[in-house]
Amino acid sequence: MNRATARLLGGAYPENAGGTERQIDLWYADLQHAGWRRLLPLLSNDERGRGAGFAFDRDARRFTVSRAVLRTLLSRVTGVPARELKFQIEPDGKPILELGMGQPVHFSVSRSEELVLIGFAPRPLGVDIEWLERAIDVEALANYVLSRRERDSFKRLDPRNRRQAFFQCWTIKEAYLKAIGKGLLVPPTMVEVSVRPGERAGLHIIFGDEHAASRWCVELVVPREGYIGAVATEGHLWPIRVRAFDTYCLTLDA
Repeated sequence: MNRATARLLGGAYPENAGGTERQIDLWYADLQHAGWRRLLPLLSNDERGRGAGFAFDRDARRFTVSRAVLRTLLSRVTGVPARELKFQIEPDGKPILELGMGQPVHFSVSRSEELVLIGFAPRPLGVDIEWLERAIDVEALANYVLSRRERDSFKRLDPRNRRQAFFQCWTIKEAYLKAIGKGLLVPPTMVEVSVRPGERAGLHIIFGDEHAASRWCVELVVPREGYIGAVATEGHLWPIRVRAFDTYCLTLDA
């Protein structure tokens, strides 16, 4: 493991590459920030242009704060100043850092409403977060997101439990698809998970292959009341550390 990765978030990972202390770090941050425009110097010219393209200040604020948090955390990983970090977009749309180092820094980002969730690990991962009060018709959307077997299980649920179950299922699927760099390029119906509230999260079938699903681990997290998140990684599930990031420290870094 390279030294930049070993510095991750204040030494979360040991420098001995052969060690067994591996973990996933999840950070969540509130996107409500009164001084969000002062964070713009942390962003690249392209990011500032994207932020300026939003029709509403609310959306520009959420985008700007989430990118500032990501850059600040990645700066702690790499030792590179936040505003100097450069990203490449892979053909499948997944962003990676341009570092020229032997081992890449793996990260994944998701935001919903007023919260962003960012995950780091020494291997590829995907994270997703959803606001449970999001104004969507889960009954109708289930026909496009859930497989036939998942829909059968979904319909047998108490109607009062269906929204929670749907978002549980959705975040797991999204986290996995982001981990493999596909996002919504792959129909979510091709990934089957449990839709039963209270049942341990897990991938059951991937593209019709149960063996392939068994090689992946997923975990649900609740960073804040009213939200549900998920993280997916291939192999054994490492310990997960979930922490809050105080966005008001960002003005000091800007």
